[in-house]
Amino acid sequence: MTLNLKETLSAAALLALALFAWVEAGSFAEEARVFPRLVAAIMGVLAAAMLARSFFASEADRERSFFKSFRYFLLCLALIAGYVYSTSLLGYFTASAVFIPAFALLLGLRRPVVIIASTVGFVVLAHLVFVEAFERPLPTEFFLRQ
Repeated sequence: MTLNLKETLSAAALLALALFAWVEAGSFAEEARVFPRLVAAIMGVLAAAMLARSFFASEADRERSFFKSFRYFLLCLALIAGYVYSTSLLGYFTASAVFIPAFALLLGLRRPVVIIASTVGFVVLAHLVFVEAFERPLPTEFFLRQ
């Protein structure tokens, strides 16, 4: 598979994932869907830019690799899709607590203290900002559902 074909297919997959995230966020409570849809929109715009690059790049640009490892890119893409899907099943904080360390390990981060601190920091900050400060409900944790 040529590099340009890989980039084109990857951009199309990211665009599809952004659309999936947008639609999936529609199932969240009205107050909770704004942020996930914002992230999905940004992801869609960046994927569209990547797709445009794959079609309109010069020959010199096409010779440069967009990915360091296409295999790891595909694994990251699958992990992101799993995260988007699992937020409604597991709850936002549980899915995030699983996703952040998994993604960090996949990207090569091997310092447990940093991974744990980042995960806890993100979950606590997200709770403080969205639940406490803005009173925006996030997808309910599976163990708190009735």
